[in-house]
Amino acid sequence: MDKALRYMFWGYLFIFFRVHIGFDWLADPVGYYLIYSGCFMLIDKYPHAKKAGIVAGLGIVISFPAIFVNLSAHYLGIWEVYSLALLVLKLIVAYFLFAVLKSIVNDYANQALINQTKSVYTFYIAIHLSVLMLMSFSMNIAEDQWITLTFMLTMGALVMDIMFLLLLAAIRQAQPRQTAHDYSV
Repeated sequence: MDKALRYMFWGYLFIFFRVHIGFDWLADPVGYYLIYSGCFMLIDKYPHAKKAGIVAGLGIVISFPAIFVNLSAHYLGIWEVYSLALLVLKLIVAYFLFAVLKSIVNDYANQALINQTKSVYTFYIAIHLSVLMLMSFSMNIAEDQWITLTFMLTMGALVMDIMFLLLLAAIRQAQPRQTAHDYSV
């Protein structure tokens, strides 16, 4: 399970960061592949990890053009719609990953981690849905009127992405370790 959670962590990190110098050095398809691999390592114990893996597999294909196109440099047109589709895909993958993570922390029976997972899930989904909703309305409203709200929601989404990564790391570290030797009599 440690390897699967590590793959999920690194996969989400690849999706979260964009280092675009000629092409995306932290390519989204690699991130989605790592999440896909991590999810399929957990299918035996957590069957609903298959849904997260399938959506991540879809992300491998859909996000491939993002390697070569700097999505932050294009305004309007097909690339803006594509960028929005990638944000929706990331939210869907995160939703299914949260379902898997909730099952994992319930198995750990660590109440603090269960509460942390629930609160990060609630804020993550709410803030990212708010960002998507604001993006859909922003085309019809003057930019100056929404700049404060846009900035706050963007910072909130950034913080929640970091919180999600920290949650993955915390769950990985809280995993009950099996001892190599049994010293019982």
